[in-house]
Amino acid sequence: MPPLDPIARPGVGALRGRRSGGVLRFDGVPFAPAPIGAARFRAPGAAPHWQGLRSAQALRAGPLQRPGPALGTRPVGATSEDCLHLNVVTPSTEGARPVMVWIHGGGFTNGWAADPIHAGGRLVARGDVVLVTLDYRLGALGWLHDPEVPERCNVGLRDQLAALHWVQANIDAFGGDPARVTLFGESAGAMSILALMGTPAADDLFSAAILQSGAVGGLQGPDRAAEVHARFAAALATDDPRAWATLPAATLLDAQGTVGEAFRRSTGRGAWRPLLDGDLVATAALEAQERPVNLRRPLLLGTNRDEQRLFVNLRVRLDAAQARARLAAALERRAPGAGAAAEEVLAAYAAHGAGATHAERLSAVFTDLHYRLQALAIAARRAEAGAETWLYRFDRPSPALRGRLGACHALEIPFVLGTLDAPGMERFAGSDDAARRLSERMIDRWSAFARDGRPGADWAPWLPSARQCWIAADAPGCRDDVDDALLELWPRLLPDLGL
Repeated sequence: MPPLDPIARPGVGALRGRRSGGVLRFDGVPFAPAPIGAARFRAPGAAPHWQGLRSAQALRAGPLQRPGPALGTRPVGATSEDCLHLNVVTPSTEGARPVMVWIHGGGFTNGWAADPIHAGGRLVARGDVVLVTLDYRLGALGWLHDPEVPERCNVGLRDQLAALHWVQANIDAFGGDPARVTLFGESAGAMSILALMGTPAADDLFSAAILQSGAVGGLQGPDRAAEVHARFAAALATDDPRAWATLPAATLLDAQGTVGEAFRRSTGRGAWRPLLDGDLVATAALEAQERPVNLRRPLLLGTNRDEQRLFVNLRVRLDAAQARARLAAALERRAPGAGAAAEEVLAAYAAHGAGATHAERLSAVFTDLHYRLQALAIAARRAEAGAETWLYRFDRPSPALRGRLGACHALEIPFVLGTLDAPGMERFAGSDDAARRLSERMIDRWSAFARDGRPGADWAPWLPSARQCWIAADAPGCRDDVDDALLELWPRLLPDLGL
């Protein structure tokens, strides 16, 4: 006789899950009502309750977004505005294990919790943790802010808060410990966690955090949010939110795309990001590290060695003038006058072996500018305040495109979640024995951090005087990976980096 389906009994109502690969899965669990009709662009409602036994044996559609490739390997699955669901994976409904809540990335416009690379069964089984993956509204539906109406600001972040409240109230029924909740996420997911670290309403909802390739400067200010709101209303030919509630989803996506592309061209950033509104999000990322609650929370963060190679087309031959022009424009957007230093920066990176071509050097500069330097700034700010921080760098290159991607953005995800066998991952991440061994080591480090608040006795917290960084590679280990000459270059050009 096959084993019976697992049953969990959280406070919202009983759930029937399924057994899969040695773990128990409870999929498609609603943590808020469907945000449709008049609930579009509004904060999520209270968690649904039900009578009887509800099936949690099927994954649900992801948030509304345009279909397209994810990591260049897999098509986005089904999408829906009825998207406020989470998935729980656990070794057992008994006990009180550490809980790891994954917030997916995708530039705040793409991604979904049910992506096969987020399945996480190996992380759960090997790490003996409870994994929660969640969806939140994307694009304009989640990140269009009306500075005049707080309930219409940071709606995607409010979705995440609603899911975290659900976890606090119900995760013990799945064998999880609500006092040991670690948030972890990549790219926009990590940026969301940085926003939550500056959100007083989240103070009691998690105890530790892991930031994978998150950017410090991910928040918008009220002026920029108002500009995005005005352009979105113009694209829809009405500024009445009541009318927006009845428009076809495709119309909203068209307007979202038009506004988003315009902002990428003019600012180099997307239009859809969390808002530093002074109401829900009270403090920006660097300053938030000094809040007492964050001084108590251990933090693990890092980047991939070649982040930007996923976005810089290395097959296009850039000459020196083209590379200089692209970098000058990016620097000028960061600080007026900084663009004049583009040639100096590229020459410094060339002298330090950052790639053989102009495109590779440009990619190395952007990797540091957008990711690595910001991680170092967080570590430095926390060290100065006396908070413990562990730094990593993922170095194992992708086998795709004959290795040209290097250790690019998002490559570490299947290693952390143990999903190297997900569709497309053999080509993108590799599935050889060395890759699987590295995945096991990363699972061991990440789950130890969730369990004990530190990733291992041999990995020391980062300090300015002892810059220990764990290098995730076929032969992993800790060392100082900072190039002092390059590190000294940036504060002179961009003092606001916080280094």
